[in-house]
Amino acid sequence: MDNAPVPRTVKLGDILPSLGSFESVLQSLKSYPLWPVVLREALMDRAISGVVCSEEESDIAWMSWCKQNEVDPSSAVYEGLSIGEMRNAATRGKRIEKFKEQAFGKLVPEYFRMRKGDMDRVMLEVVQFQHEAVAEEALFRCRGGEQTLEAAAHELAHRDGGDPAMKRVGPIGLSRLGVKLSALVHGSAAGSLLGPKKIGLFHVVVRVLELHEASLDDRTRQRMLDELLNQMLEQQIAALTGRAPKPSIPGDDIPSPTFVTEVLKID
Repeated sequence: MDNAPVPRTVKLGDILPSLGSFESVLQSLKSYPLWPVVLREALMDRAISGVVCSEEESDIAWMSWCKQNEVDPSSAVYEGLSIGEMRNAATRGKRIEKFKEQAFGKLVPEYFRMRKGDMDRVMLEVVQFQHEAVAEEALFRCRGGEQTLEAAAHELAHRDGGDPAMKRVGPIGLSRLGVKLSALVHGSAAGSLLGPKKIGLFHVVVRVLELHEASLDDRTRQRMLDELLNQMLEQQIAALTGRAPKPSIPGDDIPSPTFVTEVLKID
């Protein structure tokens, strides 16, 4: 029976021989994709350097961190870290939360008002008519309860040179509709019939299917704090690296339909 080779313990120097000094570590990190992450986290550490946790907050964070990483608090062993390093990792998240509140808490209401147009979400039924008179007739029939917008558009198609383009749009941030369509929808309620409005080459009639207005609840407040923190870090990274700041505001979860920008040719 062949003797299987006995695996030996691999040391950090065996796989990363270039990391023999701080300078070599720094140069190696700059060539790795992780460098932007390291730079960001280092800036974050500097920002929270003056933030401390109470003993109770530290104990809660420690127990939570141990549970999350499946570590026994009474004999903690994790990735070669010392107890102090583990406790620092455990409280870091709490210190970041406290820093965000201290630095940006008072800015949140005004920032929310600025961002609300991006966060209000709508779903629309949009119909493009070539002739304003046909669009007005379709809207009149719908408001009178005679027909749905789709049925009226199809019945009047012969007067409009063919079936008008119809599409459902959304859910989408209200401000992403374009200036003219956003202005038409702004302030309306679900079920509203709007138009006709000249947008590009067409006379547009809109039915508001759904309208979800953003509110400054706890979840949204945390999102606002995160965005403000990201903006601060991006500005600092840009100053250090010389590159332009990356967009720090996340886009809508659902991409903007190509219908909005390509079919309607809004604005």
